[in-house]
Parts: sequence; structure tokens; C-alpha cells
Amino acid sequence: MPTHPTTIENGEANPCGLIQQHLVVHFTHIEGGSPVTYYECNWAQAYELLHAGRIIRVTEERFGSDGALIASNMLQLARKARDAESTAAIEADAPITSVETLKEVMMNMLKERFLVEVKQHHMQSKTDVENNVRAELVQKLRKNHTSELKLMKEVNSLVKAKLKEMEIGDVSEKSGLKRKAASAGGRAKKRKKVSIYDEEEEELDWEIDENLVLRINHEKFRVIFRNQELVSLAEQRLGKATAQVYGEFLKRIEPKIFRCRDNVGEEEETDDDDKPQKTIKLSCLELSRNFNRDINLEGSIALPPKEVKAKARKRSYEDSDDDMTIRNGSSKPNGKSRHGSNESDGESEEEDEWAEEDGDMDPDAAEKRKRMTLIKQHLMLLAEDSYRFLTNEGNRGMGEWSVNYKELGKTMRNLELEKIVEERFESTGTRLLRIIKDKGKLDEKQKIANIALLKQNQIRAVLSGLHECGHIELQEVPKALPPQATRCYFLWFFDEQRANSLLLSDVYKAMSRNIQRAMVEKEKRKHLIEKSERSDVKANYEEYMTKNEKRELEIWRSREERLLAQLMRLDRIVMILRDY
Repeated sequence: MPTHPTTIENGEANPCGLIQQHLVVHFTHIEGGSPVTYYECNWAQAYELLHAGRIIRVTEERFGSDGALIASNMLQLARKARDAESTAAIEADAPITSVETLKEVMMNMLKERFLVEVKQHHMQSKTDVENNVRAELVQKLRKNHTSELKLMKEVNSLVKAKLKEMEIGDVSEKSGLKRKAASAGGRAKKRKKVSIYDEEEEELDWEIDENLVLRINHEKFRVIFRNQELVSLAEQRLGKATAQVYGEFLKRIEPKIFRCRDNVGEEEETDDDDKPQKTIKLSCLELSRNFNRDINLEGSIALPPKEVKAKARKRSYEDSDDDMTIRNGSSKPNGKSRHGSNESDGESEEEDEWAEEDGDMDPDAAEKRKRMTLIKQHLMLLAEDSYRFLTNEGNRGMGEWSVNYKELGKTMRNLELEKIVEERFESTGTRLLRIIKDKGKLDEKQKIANIALLKQNQIRAVLSGLHECGHIELQEVPKALPPQATRCYFLWFFDEQRANSLLLSDVYKAMSRNIQRAMVEKEKRKHLIEKSERSDVKANYEEYMTKNEKRELEIWRSREERLLAQLMRLDRIVMILRDY
């Protein structure tokens, strides 16, 4: 979505409010010896206003009503300049118990990256930031390179790494915090000795820096929204209990993930396949230690019944070799059978040992082991599903698991595309789309009709409709030169990137029409809505409002509710296609 920078002459509107809301970005450039400032609309930040309700709800779940109040004020003002301004703005709405409580909640939100510090590059467009970084690197590295090609290759790689570092920001544990001043006359706290070689050190308390400029970190909330969507998809596939286990797993690895499309835990994608890729792993043992006790997994999964095997009778002195041969069921020497002739016998002996240990251990330890076994079974279900919600990475700690967000995002985009195609072209359209996606480029006359088991005249109109909507593409391959329409192969194929891009554009248009419709409906009842919002009318609603006015207000509120619900559904599709 292109935007055009512009300048503001003297006497025109002041853009400070829009800049504070991050709705307008700016960049100052020297032209002709004098500075010139260019302004550009930040449409992505304007779109984030749709997520205000979801952000406040998530913040309230994590940090309580105090956190929700802070997030609400942050979204209204887009940022908080200093702690004194934050306190004044929040206490004007609903006073929090004390300033210390406010600082503590904001510090916790900052630690978990729900809030981030505002930097200079946040106020500038991405193109200007990239050009500025590139110019600085070229000036710095030019003296080390004689070849322009090598210089630009190194600069491009460094620019990509620098931009990624700037977008993620400081991820250290003490970022944005300062040491709390010691109380007058108070004794300094000492850190406990770990070994005899350690010296006692003063334990420092930390608090949020009052001079920080903070804002809502929308990237972190996108990660949370994606996890919620994955849990909902897992519940549809595998049930509620498995989805709850999946939600706990995603919550444990959430602090290590800072962005949806570019995680700091993963290295940059390169063409070198030999370079190992870092993945975020979590073992079943680590998950079970911090697992939510309110989730009841008892009876949530059916375990296979244990085979009851009779224990082998010890040989006595009266038994002969022939008797042992008959009991073993074989004429071979029984040397191997005495020590375990195969792996299954060894496994059954180990199971018997585990069963004996379970019987000997205390009830709490047995309950923990049983719960850990159930968690592992649910994790295995998630890994064995065709959507591959989890990937098995090893056997440490009863199994290590990771999440392939890239493939899951692709799966969610394909599911949304197929849903929309089914709404438009019914099951035939979805069937043809899956065939073309699976087989690649196909000819209508010979391949598609035969694979779909349909007649050619039945699929021609559907293929044309899919092509018109941008879901599939058509390639013309001439049989001979010069090319003629009658002597060409027409091959249908699926371009995922183009299909998602066109679908995203259609969803944007639908959202725009939805908002315009809501504004038109509201404008029709402008005077009635203004009357209902007056303080004297609210105090005596039944007296001042007539029956017709009440009925009209109910109609408006019902329509507004339906329009907003549809807007949220469209926003969900946008996040799946664009962000996940």
C-alpha cells in the first residue's frame, strides 16, 4: 500500500498529535543547505487501532485490572512520555492504589515486552531508516574494499542484520530498568553465598526508569494472537484437553519469541543448508514442572492396555533339560531364553520394574509421573497430526519438542483460502484447487478432468471463476512458432503468494466498506444518538425517550454490533494472511 511523503508549510495544521499517535512518521533531510522535513502516513499503525479491545483483554488476563488500565491509556495516547505524565493520566481515569503499584505493573509489562521503549527510528518510515543505515555503512566500509560488488554485498548483509536488531530492540533482562535507591538508614541486603569462594554481595532492587518513553509492543501481541489461533485450530482437530496442553506449551516458549515472522531465536535464512538452524525447544519434563494444575487431564486420553505376562518359573534341580525344552516351546538350547532372547522380553522386564517402582513410591510422586505420562501422550498426538503442531527434536527430558511456525502459518493460510473458495464455488472449486496445488501445472482437457472425475464442461466455468478471483493462474505454452491461440497448451497452476496477496486486498476492501456502512448508519441517526448520550437523558431515560426513539436506537445498536462482529472476523483473516 504505497504512501507519498509530503511537506507542511507554515500556518498549516500541526502534526504533533498524529506523530504522538504514530499515525504520521517524519524524516528531516538537508536540501540546499537547509533542513526539510517530510511527513508520511503510517497506515499500519492506523490499522492497529482495531486490536485495542483484544490488547486490553489479554493485558487484563496477564496483569489484572491495573495492567488493563495502563494499556487502555497507552492506546489512547499512543505512548507515555515520562512516569510523572503516566501517573497523572492514569489517575485521572481511575486512580491506582499508589505510584509504587503503577511502577511495579509497568515494570512487569516491560520485562515481558508488552511495553517497549520508543526509539528515534519508530518515528521514521522504514525506507528512510534503511537508507540512513545503508549510507552510514557504505561510508564506514568503503575504505576496506576496492571492489564495489564486494562492498555492496557486505553492506546488504549488514543492513539486514542491523534492521532486524533495531526492530527487535534490547531484549536483555534489565532493559529499561534502573537500580532502586537505598532507603536512608536501611540495611543493605546481602546475596546468599553459593560456595565458600563467593563473597557476600549487595542485592540490588530494580525499578522502572522514570525518564523512559514507552509504547505498546504490537509485535508481542501478534505472537499471543497467533498462539490463540493455533490453540483454537488444535481444539478443532484433537479436542479440548489436547488444545489446553498445546496452549501451555506455547505459553512456555512465548518469552523467547519476539516477532511472528522473524524470531530472534532463529538465524537468518540462508541458501547454505549445512548451516544449523537454531530452534526453540521445550522438553516434556520442563513443561510438566510449570504445568497449570487447574487443567484436569484424568481420563482425557485412552492409554493402551498393558499386556499381562506370566512370570517365568525358576528351574529346580528336579527339572530335566527335556522339560525345559517343552516349556520353552522350542527344541533349541535355552541359553538365550534364560537371558532374554529378544528386545520385547527386555522391554517387558523394564515395564515390570517401573510398575514395581510405581507401587513403592509415595502417592504424590506417582501422581506426578502419571500426569507427566499423560502430557507426553498429548504432545505425541500433536506431533503425529497431519498439521504437525509440534516437531519431535529428541529424547531428553522424556522428549524435546519445537514448533515450526513457518509451516503452521502456511497451513492456516491454505485453510482460510479453501474456506473462501468453498463459499464462492462450493465443494467443486475446493476440489479443483487442491488438485492443482498438489499436482502442479495441469492441462484442462486431459489432466484436470480425469483426476477430478468430472466432465470438461463441468469444470470450465469453475476454473474461469477461480482465475477471475485470482485463486489460480493460467499459463500459455505454444506448441510451435509462431504462437497461435489454436496451437497452444493452457496450463492451470497455483501461485500461493499472488493468491494470498489478492485475497488480502479483497479483505481490505471489505473492511473499508464495512466501516463506511457503519458511518452512514450512524450519520442517519446522528441527532438521536447525541440526544441519548446527554447526561440529563441518561439520568431520566424512560422520561425523555419516546417508544419510537427507543426502537430506533435498538435497531442502530443491533446493526452496529453485527458490523463490528463482521469487522473482527475480517481482521482475523488479515492477521492470518499478513502477520502469521
